[in-house]
Amino acid sequence: MDALAHHFFNWDALWRSRTMLLQGAVGSLQLGLATLMFAPLFGIVVLALARSPWAPVRKAAEWFTDLMRAFPLLVFLVLTFYLLLPLLNLRVDPFIAAAVAFSLKHGVYFAEIYRSAWLAVDRGQFQAAHSLGLSTFRTIQLVVVPQVLLIVLPPFTSQATLILRDLPLAFIIGYFEILTGARAAQVFVRNASPLVGAIIAYGATLILLQWAAGRVEAYSKRRLEA
Repeated sequence: MDALAHHFFNWDALWRSRTMLLQGAVGSLQLGLATLMFAPLFGIVVLALARSPWAPVRKAAEWFTDLMRAFPLLVFLVLTFYLLLPLLNLRVDPFIAAAVAFSLKHGVYFAEIYRSAWLAVDRGQFQAAHSLGLSTFRTIQLVVVPQVLLIVLPPFTSQATLILRDLPLAFIIGYFEILTGARAAQVFVRNASPLVGAIIAYGATLILLQWAAGRVEAYSKRRLEA
């Protein structure tokens, strides 16, 4: 039992590997924040293209969405790093490649979240707002947007959890994230404690985000029913 604790729950090994663990955590945080910044924005672009009055643009948006759904993220990361960015003559950097791949992949899901929220707003509210003399812009600003925000909050939080869950996949293109740092620390200290600690911290963060998603969903439901 002592040997097991020494190999998997060694505080001294954790302390000696703190620098690499911190570097990995910072790497995961940077990639996660970049994805949470650009994926929702890209989702708005995809939604706008999908609702374009020009049929070829709508069809291209549909094809792109289907393509992003079909490709596993791991494969798309490899294609982005080794093929897409070099073909565009762009500087190939693991962080940039991972941020682009994550944002494109998750952006289409944000577009679906926005589309579902827009369709969830009762069309009769547009007519009621217009009968009160509100312009289309004011109707969207005062009536539609507040409801859409409440509707998208729960799936938005859930999507953030999925992004966090996918972050370790960036190791495939050499990006230094939390689990990569933990594996490097494990080799450095010749002990599994850094990997165990990283997994526990990573799992706890996922559980916390999932709990937050549940609370946000309950809040959104109460506000919409009020």
